[in-house]
Amino acid sequence: MRRLLMGITAWLLGGVILSGATELPANKVVSTEWLQAHLEAPDLRIVDVRGDVIPYWEGHIPGAVYLNPETLRLPHRGVPVMLLDPELLAEKLGALGITPETNVVVYTETGDYKAPFLIWALDYIGHDRAAVLEGGFGKWVAEGRPVTQDYPTIEPTEYPEPKQVRDELRTTLEEMLHVYRDPEVAKLDVRATPLYTGERGFWKRNGHVPGFKGHFWGDDLNPDGTWKSVEELQQAYAALGVTPEKRIVVMCGQGLMSAHAYFTLRYILGYPNVENYDGGYHEWVAHDDLPVVTGSE
Repeated sequence: MRRLLMGITAWLLGGVILSGATELPANKVVSTEWLQAHLEAPDLRIVDVRGDVIPYWEGHIPGAVYLNPETLRLPHRGVPVMLLDPELLAEKLGALGITPETNVVVYTETGDYKAPFLIWALDYIGHDRAAVLEGGFGKWVAEGRPVTQDYPTIEPTEYPEPKQVRDELRTTLEEMLHVYRDPEVAKLDVRATPLYTGERGFWKRNGHVPGFKGHFWGDDLNPDGTWKSVEELQQAYAALGVTPEKRIVVMCGQGLMSAHAYFTLRYILGYPNVENYDGGYHEWVAHDDLPVVTGSE
């Protein structure tokens, strides 16, 4: 009877009973219930990637360590805000006490894209033990779950430099020269509509890359920051020609919003061939010879 009750409890929490190690859900999404039930798991590192440290000081999930998401990026050959080289990313993970065996749960503000960016970066170096807290910190607080101002005790470790990265998850500018012309590739620009159409923008040429269809990343979420149903998402993406058998390339201005779309397509929907062009529009438009169009595709 006790085992039966434990099994029912674990099912209700959307998690797995611990048997020596924490197991993350296959879709890399954990609920607030799951995380609260696993706060004391020794192989779990919770990472708060909200955009400013002040909210972290004001209160955070117990055990969470703060990581400013901008520290995951550096200029590359003069092009700003590109993903850190793998060895630098490994060094940062080690400073957070993360090893290749550590399960990482990432959270940010409600309905924000920064947590999936870290997941994509971890995917890129082959660290698959990671998940996003659905609904973020806002959902956690709204449900009255524990919050602290105490810092966790973190022992730095050495995260080995990845010997091989997963290039199939990242589109380069060189590849984009072929991708944008290829009708067989499903291509999405997930910026807000006025940025996509060129009505607004921050670049020397506003608009979007030819061949890319507009789909705002935030439209994949409910008001509380949770994902819409799989059926709703499948229908919305299919209407844009984005289906599971295709190669899919997503982009935005600088690789952050597109990482959210990457996560939605790859893990919520299970589409296997999804790539993030993290150079984004800011890299593309810096080349005066590359085409830009305005309006809706």
